[in-house]
Amino acid sequence: MKAKYIILSCLLLSLLGSCKNAEPFQDAIYFTGTEKSATTRFAIDGPTSMGISVSASDKVQKDMNIQLKASPELLEAYNQQNNKKYKVLPAGSYDLSKEAVVIENGQSVSDQVRVSINSIDALEEGVTYCLPVSIVGTDGNMKVLESSRTMYMVFDRTIITYAATLGNAYFNVPFSEHPELNAVPNLSMETRIYVNEFQARSPFITSVMGIEENFLLRFGDVNIHKEQLQLAGGGYPLTSTIDFSAKKWYHVAIVYDGSKLKLYIDGVLNGTTDAPRGNIDLTDTFSGGFHIGFSAGGRKLNGVISEARVWTKALTEADVVNNMCYVDPTSEGLLAYWRFNEGKGNDIKDWTGHGYDITASGGDISWVEGVRCPE
Repeated sequence: MKAKYIILSCLLLSLLGSCKNAEPFQDAIYFTGTEKSATTRFAIDGPTSMGISVSASDKVQKDMNIQLKASPELLEAYNQQNNKKYKVLPAGSYDLSKEAVVIENGQSVSDQVRVSINSIDALEEGVTYCLPVSIVGTDGNMKVLESSRTMYMVFDRTIITYAATLGNAYFNVPFSEHPELNAVPNLSMETRIYVNEFQARSPFITSVMGIEENFLLRFGDVNIHKEQLQLAGGGYPLTSTIDFSAKKWYHVAIVYDGSKLKLYIDGVLNGTTDAPRGNIDLTDTFSGGFHIGFSAGGRKLNGVISEARVWTKALTEADVVNNMCYVDPTSEGLLAYWRFNEGKGNDIKDWTGHGYDITASGGDISWVEGVRCPE
């Protein structure tokens, strides 16, 4: 018991010593809302504006004037440090209502400056834009919190398009006709999906895309919830830690890098597992080969699908996050890309030009218009 008290006393003295050596706290100013992240994200589908302000960690004792400016020159370094591919908002597409704000005496938050997007005509579809705005000066005695000196305003242009409701319809992808795909070392699949209703009968499987008993992305099975997403086949299953909700859009991606599997939901890593399974055979014709919305002779998708892609490379987290709504069809490693935005008929174009156009089997597609990404 005596030894226990000696140890506790030593720990207390150590903590007190650490406090004495710690850097004293200083009040600071920073962009409001950037305490945890200097990045703020906005979805835009036309001219709009948003207000930003500056905060102080304590009430100021006299009016504090703070100078601001757009700092597009900072974006290149930000992209490199954060593995992003953002583009600067085109000149003339935006403006700041003023270049200074004031935190009034006795207050801790300034008035607002309006950042206006005047036009989206020059904004490319599927490209994410960013406007850095910086604190460049102040007449007060508080320092600027360096981690929040610049706010990175990220803008996603909302894509409004059609999407395909499958119901009884499904697709067979003719990968089996291409022998060069019989040993793919890295593979990624991704899509946006909206399930109307999960399968309620055993084995409770709703198929998304892939090859049965090989590399199949699906919801449910007899040993998991029907609302859980799973990569099945190949001996290394990976199951989501969450149950999905019906009648809600999600972006899902599965990535195989030759040794590990990674599952992403709405751009966030949800699970990973070691999977030293070797190359993947996309020409496998088991149960009819590679399908979208179908497996094992049925197990169809009662839902809506958009932006389905197959890659012969392992996507990075940045790849997944940056391209959930659209990707350049000429991107390296993109094997097949179905946007499902035709709006009519049963034929779906492969945007890569590699020839993997598909036609619905089992029934007709019905089309949903006005689908927004991001929502």
